[in-house]
Amino acid sequence: MASAFKNFFITFIICLLIFGFLGFTYGIDLIDSFRMTDDTEQSNSSDVTEPPVDDSSADVSAPDTSAPEQQGNIVNPDGDVFTAIVMIVDDNNRPIDMAFIDSNAKTERFVYCPISVKTKVSNKIGTNMAADDLFSTLTEEEILQCVSAMTGIETQYCLRFNRDSLAIVAEQIPGASIALNESITFINPAYKDYVPEPNTPFPDDYEIFISNVDGKVLLSEQLNNKSKIQWLLEYAPEEVELNDYNTLYSTIAKSLIRQFFEKEGSTKSSAVMSKIIKACNTNLTIDQAGAHLNTIFSYDDFDKHEIQYPSAREIAVKALRDADGSFN
Repeated sequence: MASAFKNFFITFIICLLIFGFLGFTYGIDLIDSFRMTDDTEQSNSSDVTEPPVDDSSADVSAPDTSAPEQQGNIVNPDGDVFTAIVMIVDDNNRPIDMAFIDSNAKTERFVYCPISVKTKVSNKIGTNMAADDLFSTLTEEEILQCVSAMTGIETQYCLRFNRDSLAIVAEQIPGASIALNESITFINPAYKDYVPEPNTPFPDDYEIFISNVDGKVLLSEQLNNKSKIQWLLEYAPEEVELNDYNTLYSTIAKSLIRQFFEKEGSTKSSAVMSKIIKACNTNLTIDQAGAHLNTIFSYDDFDKHEIQYPSAREIAVKALRDADGSFN
């Protein structure tokens, strides 16, 4: 038994020596091969990873929201440009209607864009307000900043017309007319304070009757002086609601303003513009009006484009710039 154990122990020691030698000889090479394989895989992995891109020369600046350089469909590169927001206001200076006008002698285009007074506009603290609420509290320069942002076109001038100034506008338009849905009657301004004697008939001209002829009233024929036109603009019988009156006033006012800019044969006169400027609230000076005179009265000569201001500013900016023609 002792002899068998002795033989097993000797055989075990010999096997350890043999396998120990083989392990030391070939094990190092095997480990090195694993190391090489791992290094190769790491090297290959780094090869497929693109190095960081140096974008120091890339244009990553914010979009330019300023008016781009005039280019594209330029017909007359030295031509004048007249841009304005024209507003009809009530007695509280609140806009009832407004329109953006862009007369561009460079592209020979006349753009007219009515804008709802309920369009939302951001105020100084970033709160959206209806344009009529906001603009009634702002100066002309502040309004121009808002309109320039709304249209994407630098707006130069703001003109605010009330009833008195509209009456003066009407006087300057050859053959001016207004559209009325029905005939109206009002007291002649000459008899505003008239108190008739008992049992005495009213004078024949105590009331002025404005007839509706084919949907229009010719101011030159039926309202032949400024005071009568003012009376018409102030026409608001007690039974007429304020909104209905504002609608009538707005209809008359819009008709007059459009005719002033658009009516064929409008007088290109510095004297006319001088009267208009003195009558309305505006940052447009008489000298500036004289310099822009031909451009202001260009409707007959230029291509006409009317844009209805949509609810989305981005759509409006694109439409107006396309219509202007110098941003293409």
